[in-house]
Amino acid sequence: MYLTATLLSPFSNRITPTFINGYSSCNQYDRNMKSAKFLVLPVLCFLCVNLCSAQDMKAKKHDNPVWMYVTFVKFKPGMKTPAVKMVDDYFVKADKNAGIKAPIVYDFNTGEYDYIVAWEMGEEGISTLDYELTPDDAKWFTEMGKITGSMENAEAKMQEFYTYVEKWQTEIARKISQ
Repeated sequence: MYLTATLLSPFSNRITPTFINGYSSCNQYDRNMKSAKFLVLPVLCFLCVNLCSAQDMKAKKHDNPVWMYVTFVKFKPGMKTPAVKMVDDYFVKADKNAGIKAPIVYDFNTGEYDYIVAWEMGEEGISTLDYELTPDDAKWFTEMGKITGSMENAEAKMQEFYTYVEKWQTEIARKISQ
């Protein structure tokens, strides 16, 4: 006859049966404790090394960083072609007329998104985030107004473009290679 007891495992919320007489067919508690012992030592070593080396750390800025807006775009079904036509007919021309460096565009063949568009933040770098409307954006919208005939038409074209987009996500990145 086997005597049984129950232990509450610190790694789960279930009660694990354990055989008192030394035979344990499902002693999760012992296995978890052995695993925990192997994890504690490396974690403590990592923390000690980082804490000790933190005393020697000094602030350092990136050398001439180039900050980028990177936007992932997914078009609604069947809307990629009209969206690309609008980009070619209006947005590319506005970039060129405003003297703004055109973004880098990638057309995905796989994955969740259709396009990735990356723009350099300009001469002010990350400080452009302080603007509601950057100087480059103001020049670009002015050129869109000229191309479409008015600022209202430019805004209408932007709203039309947004109707082609299912979703997008914009991130900020630092360019690694020049």
